[in-house]
Amino acid sequence: MTANRVVWFAVAFAIAAPGMSAVFREHGRLTGRAMALGVVFATSIAVIVAIAVGRGAS
Repeated sequence: MTANRVVWFAVAFAIAAPGMSAVFREHGRLTGRAMALGVVFATSIAVIVAIAVGRGAS
C-alpha cells in the first residue's frame, strides 16, 4: 500500500466509523455489537475509497 492510499484509508475510516456505528444502534443505544459492525463496514468502505481514490501517479 502506498502512503497515499494509507492516508485515504485513514480519512475514509475516520469519517465512516462513527456513522456506520450509529446505523447499527439497538433501540437508540450504542452497544458493542453496533461498534463491531460499524468497524467492519467502515473498514470495507475505507478500503474501497483507498483503492479508488488513492491510486497515486501511474
